Amino acid sequence: MHLYDLYKGRDYHIVPTLERIEKAVGYLSLKPSYISLQVGGTNGKGSTCAFLQNILKYHGYRVGWFVSPHLFEERERWRINGENISEDRLSLLVEELRDVFERFELTYFEACTLIALKYFEEEGVDFGVFEVGMGGRWDATRLCQPEVCAITNIQRDHTKWLGKDCESRAIEKLGIYRQGKPLVLGSMRHPLYPKALELCRHEDLHVAGIDFFASGRVEGLKTYMNYKDDLLDIRELELGLWGKHQVDNASLAIRSASLLINLKEEKLRDALKSARWEGRMEIVRKEPLLILDGAHNPDGVARVVSEVKKHLGSITPVFTALKEKEWELSLAYLRELSDKIYLVPVRHHRGEDLNKLYEKAKEQGFRRINLLEEACQVFDLEEGLIVLGSLYLVGEIKEYMARVKDR
Repeated sequence: MHLYDLYKGRDYHIVPTLERIEKAVGYLSLKPSYISLQVGGTNGKGSTCAFLQNILKYHGYRVGWFVSPHLFEERERWRINGENISEDRLSLLVEELRDVFERFELTYFEACTLIALKYFEEEGVDFGVFEVGMGGRWDATRLCQPEVCAITNIQRDHTKWLGKDCESRAIEKLGIYRQGKPLVLGSMRHPLYPKALELCRHEDLHVAGIDFFASGRVEGLKTYMNYKDDLLDIRELELGLWGKHQVDNASLAIRSASLLINLKEEKLRDALKSARWEGRMEIVRKEPLLILDGAHNPDGVARVVSEVKKHLGSITPVFTALKEKEWELSLAYLRELSDKIYLVPVRHHRGEDLNKLYEKAKEQGFRRINLLEEACQVFDLEEGLIVLGSLYLVGEIKEYMARVKDR
């Protein structure tokens, strides 16, 4: 049994609190014996975690990685040294913990976190890398008791829960900070760094542009970076993830790992070059080019558009969106990329109405608007494409690719 099957059709009233997960963890007497790292922020959390777990793995450690959300297969959420949990093991854990989920009325994400805590402990990992689900202050992943926390950036997302102004969102995300433990910040920009100075001990802060430095470039489909801090000065590191923005994510991972282990240059090079993160500027076809990216908020889409325009030139977007998301602005950014767009529905119950997407695309000035019936049709299109707007869309394409591969 998958956890998703257990929660299907059940709609717990979500109240932001740590009380439910704390009671469940206490009931099971779960206390991580491994060292945890927690990564929060608006964009780039997953990529930072991908680099981070690979760095630790390549240095010879056994690493648990808690991923959120999954693309098409729930087992993706719980990984050890990059390998998904097995079907049998997941079913066993769900059955074993089912009464606990119900006793404390855990949300789906809280139940996912509880499984991660128990699975990593049972498997005797050396490190656990946890990606924050949303915000930070009330996020269940805080129960991993991290030795190092990292925050990528503060941008616009989940405004219903985290606040409409950027300072409110910064306070929520800085809620993962543990006094006396390192907090690595990926940005000096307002409001993240100024708020951190207000809320955290200054000696706990490790800030990009102050304590560590990174620069990089994109050449075609390859990305390179230089990194420097008080101990390391390494140049021409090749990254396994594409895009100039990945330089920031990789540098955050390097600094976070260096606070816990001694980094070896050759192992670091291999780890960064081989890092993979499904559905994040993932090149799944080169001729013609097909890129999958999970950008689903305006800031993420704007960043992708800027990178693609600068380094790859003209490419046609394939777009969808979820209801209640601020996707109208995303369409405006995509118009800068092309006057042509493909719109596609997703099977998720919160998928936005295709006619509404069409009307907004017309308002934004797209001259050629094409409607697809399902995600897999992108493979029939003989042109350069970038798919974005929702991780659910990326997931449907990845699911189709897996089915074709298994035939």
